[in-house]
Amino acid sequence: MKINSVPVLWHENFFDELEKRSIPFKKIGSRGFDLIQLDTYPLVVHLVDLKSSLFYVAEDFIRLQEAHQEEGIYLVHLWEDVWYTRAAQVMARISSILGLNKKIHGRQCTIVTISQQEANVFLDQHHLQFSVKAKYRFGLMKSGQLVAVALFSGGRPMPRISASYLSYELVRFASISGYTVSGGFTKLLRHFSLSYHPDDIMSYADRDWSLGNAYARSGFNLVEATAAIPMWVDPVSFTRYFVHRLPNTDASEFKPVFNTGNLKYKLYLNGC
Repeated sequence: MKINSVPVLWHENFFDELEKRSIPFKKIGSRGFDLIQLDTYPLVVHLVDLKSSLFYVAEDFIRLQEAHQEEGIYLVHLWEDVWYTRAAQVMARISSILGLNKKIHGRQCTIVTISQQEANVFLDQHHLQFSVKAKYRFGLMKSGQLVAVALFSGGRPMPRISASYLSYELVRFASISGYTVSGGFTKLLRHFSLSYHPDDIMSYADRDWSLGNAYARSGFNLVEATAAIPMWVDPVSFTRYFVHRLPNTDASEFKPVFNTGNLKYKLYLNGC
């Protein structure tokens, strides 16, 4: 299904990938936004060119997302640089949202401890945001294959609550592309909780791509919507940098971008 508009290369690449997967789509752009309705599922992808930051601010995107959410529509923001650097992961995420994944039952999987290197390889292949360093790393294995991973931080003391209170962070969770590990998320959470006895586990849902539904289903409470974060993108490599981490080079050609912040969730485990 070709969209009748002025061709934009990365838009056309995205449409080609949808067609390869036989995912119907149509343009429903409004108020200057490039909005693409996918399938019959209430999912809309907002295509965001790098130049968009010259005309919009994060609050515009948040209002757009909230307006669709009020109508029962799941809207995600797909930035141009994210498409160029993570196209395979974007398509895997969309397929998951549309319910096109095959299913693996978590009860058929074995919990294993994995190395940082193993986590890096898996997350760089299957997570939209790449890997991060973490103190605790676990995976689910099925028939000798790693099918899901969860990474956790060390415990952070919270003396304002009590002298012994420790809060941990779930910093990454991902399953293998094309598959949903049914019960895998809660299985890994339960294993970590029984092993390290956290008072709470907190985590962030990327607001560009998530409504936090998986957290809510697993008993997490939404405690905060964090502020949007401004960043800069190298228009050649499409690498994103936080303002305080710009390389020591001429950054005059870098393009400003932003996200829509995060949804902060907490799972309280000791009655707090």
